[in-house]
Amino acid sequence: MKILAVDDEPDMEALISQRFRKQIKENKFEFVFARNGNEALEKLEEHSEIALVLTDINMPGMDGLTLLSKIKEKKIPVQSLVISAYGDLKNIRTAMNQGAFDFLIKPIDFQDFEITLNKTIENVLFVAKSLQNEIQLNQEIAEKLIAQEELLLQLKENASIISQQNVMLEAKVQERTQELLLKNEIISQERDKSDKLLLNILPFEIAQELKEFGTTQAKHFDEVTVMFTDFKDFTKIAALMTPEALVAEIDTCFKAFDEIINKYQIEKIKTIGDSYMVAAGLPMANKTHAFDIINAAKEIQLFMQEHIKSNEYAGVNGLGQLRIGVHTGPIVAGVVGIKKFAYDIWGDAVNIASRMESYGEPGKINISGTTYALVQEQFNCSYRGEIAVKNKGDIGMYFVD
Repeated sequence: MKILAVDDEPDMEALISQRFRKQIKENKFEFVFARNGNEALEKLEEHSEIALVLTDINMPGMDGLTLLSKIKEKKIPVQSLVISAYGDLKNIRTAMNQGAFDFLIKPIDFQDFEITLNKTIENVLFVAKSLQNEIQLNQEIAEKLIAQEELLLQLKENASIISQQNVMLEAKVQERTQELLLKNEIISQERDKSDKLLLNILPFEIAQELKEFGTTQAKHFDEVTVMFTDFKDFTKIAALMTPEALVAEIDTCFKAFDEIINKYQIEKIKTIGDSYMVAAGLPMANKTHAFDIINAAKEIQLFMQEHIKSNEYAGVNGLGQLRIGVHTGPIVAGVVGIKKFAYDIWGDAVNIASRMESYGEPGKINISGTTYALVQEQFNCSYRGEIAVKNKGDIGMYFVD
């Protein structure tokens, strides 16, 4: 796959070439580089096989957001990822509205970057395959229509034969009718399956909007509560378990988490490895999002306590205690992708919620002062003080008792 990387930093080309040297050597990736938007458009004209564009925002000549708008205006069939140090909500929303598949913040976490890149490439390949299948299907339909027209012409030219074989044709018509009815029934069943699958991926309101209009708009929410969970010493524990046991363990826990959050109408956003991310207060805003998240978090911790007691893999051979972090704040939410949809959220509130988890303790629910202000009258909490958080300064934290 040919990828265009657009960045005015001279060392970015060396970083990408070094990071993906194995894939480049194996001809899985081929990178083309440009220093600004104008040069990028020239590269896109020279290399029509480019399928993915990685672009910075702040560049001389033409910035990344303008480049995205030009790509959209010219209807160039490429996916795009935005990589920038300017990660404010306005830039994220502008990039997503211009068709960006995802947004990464500098300095680049290359592990996250590689995961996002592979996800984007998977989406590109899925779209290409879907288009190919659609072309093939249209060709088959056209061939069938031509065949039917030729049959009708032949029938008209042989009226006497049609009259003699009327009984046979009636039988064929009935047979064809039954086939069509059967096909319609199959199509209806497949449509129902697709609808159910779509609801497993997207919230109901977003799925309905997508089905009705064919697209959805990213939305800003003033107040959403986000929760992250993470297993203690997961890497060490995973190394001691068989792959089958590890997957079974994670599946058991995440299924239980899914059942719990469904009771509180909380949206599951995604899982990354052993991390489980959810949010409340979207896609329909409400006033109970903080309470819903805390109640669900308490049930999840109770489940883990009981699960560890009864688990045959408990101890060194099983998943241990869970850290839970919660924060409330503004976010942007929307659907990314064209065919393989994903409902995701962005914003500083997401990053702070993640920090709440990483600065928490196993078996505890660590919440920010912002969340505490909303739930202090309903839940007993222990103040931990102002804790210095990397890249965020001092943040007041509380444990839910």
